[in-house]
Amino acid sequence: MPTGAGSGIGVTTALQLDRLGWQVFAGVHDPADGEVLAGQASERLRIHELDVTDEASIDTFFTNVEKQLDPEGLRALVNNAGAGVAGPLETLPIESLRHQLDVNVIGAVRVTQRALPLIRRGEPSGGGRVVFVGSVGGLVAVQFAGAYHASKYAIEAIGDTWRQELAPDGIAVSIVEPGPISTPLWAKAVRTLDALPANDRYQPRLDAFRETLRRQGNEGASPKTIADLVEHAVSADRPRTRYAGGLVAAVVPKVRRLIPDRVFDHLARRASAK
Repeated sequence: MPTGAGSGIGVTTALQLDRLGWQVFAGVHDPADGEVLAGQASERLRIHELDVTDEASIDTFFTNVEKQLDPEGLRALVNNAGAGVAGPLETLPIESLRHQLDVNVIGAVRVTQRALPLIRRGEPSGGGRVVFVGSVGGLVAVQFAGAYHASKYAIEAIGDTWRQELAPDGIAVSIVEPGPISTPLWAKAVRTLDALPANDRYQPRLDAFRETLRRQGNEGASPKTIADLVEHAVSADRPRTRYAGGLVAAVVPKVRRLIPDRVFDHLARRASAK
């Protein structure tokens, strides 16, 4: 069951698992995205609207899933729904920060809490899976993405904690950490940046950062790179606790641990302002 299945990693994962014969329950925020997904999927795939920030929407989603779910229950949950908020922390509206955390963090917890009884129903002796799609941005932070990094660092902690708490039940928890991926998230992050009031102190650096985001949206790796990792996490006999999604995600966090903070800060500022 992937959330955020209307675009990018989520839709790619839903279609990949559908082609493999899984019964997929795809949560989409925008009904129009659901119509596009339905046109590419088999009749087996089920699509339901889902806003992970809305309790009523989550309730309705799970009510619909339970009506269609096989007696075996739910095999796996993939927490992929996410948003990207960009901007200097000094000028970022608190409501934007709250929205970022509500979607990426609290939403993932809400959905997982609701999904776990269904996973236990299907796998009473263990074998169920919970996957969190995090980010290399949950391991390394750069300027003007503080809200996004805060949410992804939180997912690292939540995934680690739940892995320990669910291990006695035989439920495996994995965190997938993509590097730069070509998805609509980056274009949405640019729009949040554009909505900020002009600020002379930050504007030249923000203009450069905006172009960095656009490049990531256009030149990042294919979402299938991450869908392949999610497939392994939900189907392997012994899934890994973490999956690095690409060379950047594999290398940068390791290098970061070896570099003094101020040296890294200098390199990160240059990289985000190219």
